[in-house]
Amino acid sequence: MIKTILFGAGLLAFVPAYAATVLTDQNLSRLEAALPKLAQIKQDDVGSLHKVRLQRHCDWPRHATEMRAQQQGKSYLAEVDNILAEHQLSPALFMELTAKSSWPLLQSLQPVLAVTRQTLPFLPQAQQEQARQLLAQTDNMTQVVEPCLSEADSKALRQHQHRLIALASKLPGSILPAQPGAAGKPD
Repeated sequence: MIKTILFGAGLLAFVPAYAATVLTDQNLSRLEAALPKLAQIKQDDVGSLHKVRLQRHCDWPRHATEMRAQQQGKSYLAEVDNILAEHQLSPALFMELTAKSSWPLLQSLQPVLAVTRQTLPFLPQAQQEQARQLLAQTDNMTQVVEPCLSEADSKALRQHQHRLIALASKLPGSILPAQPGAAGKPD
């Protein structure tokens, strides 16, 4: 009996440990490597990415399917699929990585967004519309991402905070300008 218990315990030592979060060094490196190629794809309207609204659920394959449905018939989808496959990223993993990677940026923007909300009535009409779109997009992303963050995600977000903020500025449709060389900052 003792040999059986020891043998069983020995087998457990060889079972690979699965990451409790997709925010691993390996996945983030894959995402960082894929982004420059994804950014080169000619899209009809990159600005339309600011109008994307994700549903409030944590089913990342479903998010990927919903996004693809919105882009159905677009010639660049095959290019996106090829780049993701080249970097060992599925559409669902890409969606989850980009959404969760944006969390530190979303959090850092909250004070600015609060001021924007207060000054909205005093802005010219064109700026009001832009500000409302930005507020709606960030509110949607916050409401979608926050409930999906596990404790392991939160730990990884703290560990990679600077890297993720630099990475978020490189995502297509980012509200921040890309920061050259910022991804190389230590975590």
